[in-house]
Amino acid sequence: MKTLKNILKVAILAGVTTAIAQTKPPKPPAPPSNTTSSSTSSNTSVITQSGNYGKGGNTSFSVSNSNNEYRVKSRYPDNRYPAVKDFLMAEMGTKHMQANGKSIAWSLEGDDDTVYEIELSESKLNIELDKTIASPDMIAKFEDMGNILRTLISGGNERQEIQRLERDADRARRDAERMQREAERLRAMSVRDAERLSREASLLEREAEKLSRVSKRSGGIDGYVRDVLREPSTKYDMNTSSNNGWKWPAMQNALITELVKNGLVSEGEDIVFVKEDNGIYVNGEKMGPAMWSKYNNLFRKYDFGRIGDISFYKQGNHIVVLDGPDDLEDLLEELEDEGLIEITKSKFVIQINGTSVVENGKKLSEAETKRWNTVLHKEGVIPAPGKTIVMDKNSFSLGYSFDKSTLGIWMSRD
Repeated sequence: MKTLKNILKVAILAGVTTAIAQTKPPKPPAPPSNTTSSSTSSNTSVITQSGNYGKGGNTSFSVSNSNNEYRVKSRYPDNRYPAVKDFLMAEMGTKHMQANGKSIAWSLEGDDDTVYEIELSESKLNIELDKTIASPDMIAKFEDMGNILRTLISGGNERQEIQRLERDADRARRDAERMQREAERLRAMSVRDAERLSREASLLEREAEKLSRVSKRSGGIDGYVRDVLREPSTKYDMNTSSNNGWKWPAMQNALITELVKNGLVSEGEDIVFVKEDNGIYVNGEKMGPAMWSKYNNLFRKYDFGRIGDISFYKQGNHIVVLDGPDDLEDLLEELEDEGLIEITKSKFVIQINGTSVVENGKKLSEAETKRWNTVLHKEGVIPAPGKTIVMDKNSFSLGYSFDKSTLGIWMSRD
């Protein structure tokens, strides 16, 4: 089955392009002397990054992540050491620590094997975690730490990040022009050109995702997202109970409380919150490493640690939550295995509002709603008001579907 995951449909491109066009084009920067590569082999993914990031000298950062172990190896100039040390001290504490001058080590021994080992010196960092014996929370914590350490060691600062986003926006404008031309061609195509349509749609999906990512990180709300936030179905009851297995209300309340407490948003202010592997952005501002780690811990505390990318929009008492699994086929199979859907049905529309589940117009019982919420959470899907799962003979989608467009993820069933 060929999978097309459209984060934004062609119908919303005009709104996205308008948001991006407001970004001031930067002067062409001198390209940094650096390289980044990634590879996947069997059940192991490897990311290697090296180069000269600003003043101080060369750095290298390599992550190896498999089913059995998680490893980080890095070399860096000594001016990176204080920030790396301070971060690890804050994260790991001193309970399992040994220090000899500027060389510091953390290790935890299990019954038979070492659970983790961290070795830090003035110019080198090694991290090893045995995922076969570490708890899920510890695995998530180490992976989050790796993402933050890569940012610290690469030497990125706020201005560099802004310049990078400006370059992204400049490219995105050119991409949007191409995208609109491609959309016109798609509309004129014959249905028989399915294979070519698939390739073109995949291209559009990648380009649209670039635009959306830049817009969200900059604190913007795309036109189609604004339209969805105006829909009556996305209204959220702030006094919602979570006794039916819906975990998002507690997470949202804790998140907003912390954002206000930390001065990142004001009481009642619109919120654009973007959580990605490479950082967390709140209304266009990227969190620093310490705050980033704090909010990663908050998501783990409320059992949302395994969900990597989340975009949360709030205007008044309306919300939109974008997330979802990497592969909708896996979600389909899991829902069928749990007896929640029948793929043989020609069409179904399921509203996963959190407080209720409505299948083809029929409201399910509280017990059935709790079962749906439990399975969806396990699969990395966050129910929310107005959110739907839609399947027909040609496609399957998860997100917000209005006016024949979908904000979320879409997959063909050919």
